[in-house]
Amino acid sequence: MRRIDMNLPYFTRVALLAALFAAPASVLIPAQAQEAPAPTQTEKPWLGRVKGDGVRLRSGAGVNHAPIHVLDKGDELVVVGTKEGWMQVRLPKGAACWVASELVVAAADGKSYTVKGDRVNLRGSPDTNSFPIGQVGKGKQLAACMDGQTGQAVVSEKYVRVIPPEEATAYVSGEFIEKVRDIAPEKLVNPQPAPEERKVDPNATVEKPSEGPKSDAVADGHAPKAEEKPAPAKRQPTKEELDDERKTFDELRIMLRDELRKPAAEVNLTNLRKMFEQYAEFALDEKLQAEAKALIEKIDATVKLLEAEKKRLADEQAKRAAELERIKKEALEKKEPKEDLGPANYIAKGTVGSTGNLAKTPASHRMFDENGKVLYDLRWDKGDLAKYWGKFVGVTGEIKEYEGWPYKVIVIKRIDILIEDDDK
Repeated sequence: MRRIDMNLPYFTRVALLAALFAAPASVLIPAQAQEAPAPTQTEKPWLGRVKGDGVRLRSGAGVNHAPIHVLDKGDELVVVGTKEGWMQVRLPKGAACWVASELVVAAADGKSYTVKGDRVNLRGSPDTNSFPIGQVGKGKQLAACMDGQTGQAVVSEKYVRVIPPEEATAYVSGEFIEKVRDIAPEKLVNPQPAPEERKVDPNATVEKPSEGPKSDAVADGHAPKAEEKPAPAKRQPTKEELDDERKTFDELRIMLRDELRKPAAEVNLTNLRKMFEQYAEFALDEKLQAEAKALIEKIDATVKLLEAEKKRLADEQAKRAAELERIKKEALEKKEPKEDLGPANYIAKGTVGSTGNLAKTPASHRMFDENGKVLYDLRWDKGDLAKYWGKFVGVTGEIKEYEGWPYKVIVIKRIDILIEDDDK
């Protein structure tokens, strides 16, 4: 998930919030984020110590890269390179490290994985929205992170979580790191080694080592004295920082309010939820963290209601469509019942034929007797005599004569088929 740095100015963060809310994840992640990071300068490894509280460890060299871990004052890291004022460090064992499940094969006991792809990316979150934090080659063995409650490997939908290997690195701003001492490459040991089966909380987005950072005493053969540099108390945020953070949070709440005012079918709370997750994890004000968590619960409950309402509307629409289809089918299949007009006194009976005249006036058809002799010409102003062509019918109506017309014309009022074709 793309995160917004809470240390940015208020109006900058508001603009970023609006952009994040409106743009898809594929737009927010720069194209170069699809390649694994490489430091501009590789240097002899040295042990560094964090100088500030709440320092973000990021997936790339810059504040535009997502935080993947939070460091405390006094935490120690192995620095392996620099890039544009940022220190490239080996990923602490308490940090999240994920790899695509389709590119690894799990061991029979489920406690390790073997990489089966070439140049497989390691990531700080179980998706492709963040900058890769390293690559591992085919055959590399990776230790699985185990859920402390279930004893099972921690997995996401398409990713598995692993203990960060030596190839996993991240970046921290150089202003927050002070050098402690050099480390001999042949003795390089991560200052936070993991036990054989590291158990983690799978629900934690950003984790810290349970026992705090460890020194590199094994590597150099002498342990630093804890009394030499006691960790100072954690700095409290200033009123200005808290006020600025509150303003940005209130802007986000307005976005949520406006989104909930839309028709149910148009509401999309996915990106808003992600932004509230940032506050729940990284807000300086604990009250804002609590408010963000409460709003996340509200969003989740609202999403369930919206999904239920959308399903109800979809079901109703499907029922209406089915009913219309049924009515249409019945209408097509239904035969009009013949109107019972009672007995008729036909003025003529015969077989309907053509006069060769396209117009109805004075007549459009003729009536012939069984010998083919013309009896009358026929005109039906309220119907179509073509449907009766070749039928033996009886007619009622008025007999008229027209000057210059060779036969008398019956203007039909009623016409009945007396003999069907198959009865002849």
